[in-house]
Amino acid sequence: MRGLIFCSMILAISCTSSCATDSPHQHADDEAQCAGYGYQKDTDKFADCMMKLDSRRRDRADSQKQSDSDMRERSIRRNGDTRFPVCSASMMDANLDTTNNAWYGPNCREK
Repeated sequence: MRGLIFCSMILAISCTSSCATDSPHQHADDEAQCAGYGYQKDTDKFADCMMKLDSRRRDRADSQKQSDSDMRERSIRRNGDTRFPVCSASMMDANLDTTNNAWYGPNCREK
């Protein structure tokens, strides 16, 4: 019986933690935004609004990851092309690829 109660508690905790948004601050901002739209808290419309905001945020993050990946690939393909400078930390639009310890950017080439 204790095992069943313990497993139920673990399951409940894992479900609630996996449903959490990025941060408590972000969650509060989303709630304020949905309330600003006129939705009442604890209603289906409010929950739909919260889900749409979260979905849009995830879509933007996925799009940013894809953009970074594309930029990294272009920088690697430009190796040896002297028309592009070597990427460095001094370039405002360059990013650091921590896996390879190399800089990449839209207007430069890797090493």
